[in-house]
Amino acid sequence: MFTEQCSAEGTAKSNTGYAVKCAELKSEVFAPLIDYFITAKNQLNITGKEIEQYMGSYMYQHWFSYSQWQLPNKSQYEQLQQFFSQKAAEKRLVPCFYKSHNELQRDYGELMKNYDELKRQYENLRRPFSVTKDVPYTDVWNFPPALYYPGKHPCEKQSALLEHIINASSKSGHTVADFFMGSSSTVKAAIKLGRQAISVELETDRFWQTKKEIEIENLSPLKR
Repeated sequence: MFTEQCSAEGTAKSNTGYAVKCAELKSEVFAPLIDYFITAKNQLNITGKEIEQYMGSYMYQHWFSYSQWQLPNKSQYEQLQQFFSQKAAEKRLVPCFYKSHNELQRDYGELMKNYDELKRQYENLRRPFSVTKDVPYTDVWNFPPALYYPGKHPCEKQSALLEHIINASSKSGHTVADFFMGSSSTVKAAIKLGRQAISVELETDRFWQTKKEIEIENLSPLKR
């Protein structure tokens, strides 16, 4: 299931709220199926204890709750259908579990496709943080300041620092925005790493200087 898949993807993601978001997304995506089970139980006013005694299992807790919800297998579902039909007959009500298990499986498959797409979109936007020996990002980064040279911008950052930040917070093809372009170090680093770049600069001379530098370095053309 969704939560289990998320848990398997590493503690770093869990520590940053990734697992929590997984659980929330699961509840939203599978709500139609979860509501189908909860509504049937509430309509017949059946208690959890009654279901447990009939089924002989605690598994029912995962079928009638938004927390850690699971779809029962065919045998379990048909047993539930039988029990709920008996209760409906006693109360002279229409049986609630009218869908076949095949129908539920089909619905589950469609919802799983939706989940996969939403998960992909979520990860593309968020880029879950994961520390490895190859990418040892920590809370403190040490980079030397940009050395002076004629025409140096007063707030210029080292390209190595900017590349580090871009690699840690985006993926290839993403767009990096810099609203204080200055010496254009961010733009150059973004283009070098295969990102798109949007930048804003009030000083016209500084803009044209950057455009010329980028063209000389054979990077993508910069539009005014």
